[in-house]
Amino acid sequence: MYSTLLFLASFVAPIAAKNAKSLTPPMGWNSYNGYNCNITEQRIKTNAQGLIDLGLKQLGYDIVTPDCGWMTPNRDSQQRLQWDTKLFPSGGKGLGDFIHSLGLKFGLYSGAGYFQCGSQNLPASLGYEDVDAKAFSDWGGDTLKYDNCYSTSKTTMVDSDSAEAKSPARFQKMAASLDKVERAIQLFICQWGIGENVGDWASKMGNTWRMSNDIYNSWRNIWRISNQVIPYARVTAPGAFPDMDMLIIGLNALSAEEERFHFGMWAINKSPLIIGGILDSKFPKPSLETLSNKEVIAINQDSLSRQAQLVRRYTEEEWDIWLGELSGSRKILGIANWRNESRSVDVNLSTLNLTSANARDVWAAKDIGVVSGSQKVSLAAHEMKLWVLSNMTTATGLASSGYYDAASGKLGGSSRITTCSTGECLPTSKKVGNIGSGASVTVRSVNVKTAGKKLVGIDFCNYDYAFGTAWQWGTNTRNMTIAVNGDMAKRWAFPLSGGDWFETGRLMIELDGFKAGNENEMVFKAADNAYAPDLVGFEVFEGTSS
Repeated sequence: MYSTLLFLASFVAPIAAKNAKSLTPPMGWNSYNGYNCNITEQRIKTNAQGLIDLGLKQLGYDIVTPDCGWMTPNRDSQQRLQWDTKLFPSGGKGLGDFIHSLGLKFGLYSGAGYFQCGSQNLPASLGYEDVDAKAFSDWGGDTLKYDNCYSTSKTTMVDSDSAEAKSPARFQKMAASLDKVERAIQLFICQWGIGENVGDWASKMGNTWRMSNDIYNSWRNIWRISNQVIPYARVTAPGAFPDMDMLIIGLNALSAEEERFHFGMWAINKSPLIIGGILDSKFPKPSLETLSNKEVIAINQDSLSRQAQLVRRYTEEEWDIWLGELSGSRKILGIANWRNESRSVDVNLSTLNLTSANARDVWAAKDIGVVSGSQKVSLAAHEMKLWVLSNMTTATGLASSGYYDAASGKLGGSSRITTCSTGECLPTSKKVGNIGSGASVTVRSVNVKTAGKKLVGIDFCNYDYAFGTAWQWGTNTRNMTIAVNGDMAKRWAFPLSGGDWFETGRLMIELDGFKAGNENEMVFKAADNAYAPDLVGFEVFEGTSS
């Protein structure tokens, strides 16, 4: 199915009746980014108090989660997990009582494996789900981050390849165990997005689900994770949110502008907003201002819970346009500058099916007024501009001049046609894959009424998700070059399209060089000696372009 087609407009009751689900993305603080697994009771209490003292609780950040490192290696005689009282002298119940006394929620951490992440002897919950769920309830837990280390072996911390590691069964078991206890506990699945169609099952049982490998202190993570979250829009809804991982704001990892970009991208995609920095008196003021922006938080917490979508990509120019729905007949427009230098770009509202709108610049906290037609937008290096659009008038829409099936084109090199099952590789149920070095797909007799630049929707399949390569330069993209009528080919970075290699996504791009009539030729090739995405087809649109 098209990954951009399906949005759930109203909250659908989850399978587990008791498991709490916040209808907007969870917000709070987690210890991992700041302390790794080296946590103590005092560190947790300091950051809980920091949510209060820095004014973050009143903005919605209300969950405090000690991540890995809180337990001893041994369970007690009743097989219950034990808090390390050298590190946590008050134990779980005492810590939970303290956090609750501040009006905050107590987040707990375990995993669907033999040991917890970062350890070779600290037990996780595999095989002890009922016992642990009861303990979590007894301690007053409000949320559970449920990780995925040592899922299939006591010696291999990360198994991302086996069927057992990818299976939802271990997470389903904990969801069922939580459903048995008296206390309602939100389940935050941390499965890392491995396997196929993760969003389909995780969105039904989890309040959130991690859809990528870990974030770490580098700008390139923002590009990687943003390209992976895109297809989850079809299952994002009130109570079900893709977790882009904890925020690296306040960790001296990004510039102030990059922190705003990071926060804005997570907000429009309805990711949980979980702070990872250390919330003490040394927390950077610019970082606090970013985390405290009420208008950006309001976008994230909007009652519709609709994830924004990538609606235009300019790969070689290094900028994107994102667009999403908000309550009150409004939209959020994100203009993302991936280039590390300032520049101006032209955003043509008519190609977004908008004639005019009232615009508010969110980060500037300034009403721009009525905008229409082509807007020149100034962007700082690594800036993401956010505009809230209201009082919109919609354009008639661009007219399609025809759809072209890739399988009907001329194939060169290693390119091969795959016939897909019913409902896959839409709309044609065929795709051209194996487009590697020297391979090509050439489609002739493309018909347009007028010469010049056209908006083109490229239907593709890409499920080359960057798990093993996430710590290097993995991007979750595959690149393809496209040339029109022999002009110089341009490169385009295609994000993930869906939950497997047979779910179609559509990337909207602008291509120049068309001639009036039906003698146009388009040539698709791999870029940089790497495989291109599988190509389903493309649709050319006539009308106003930028």
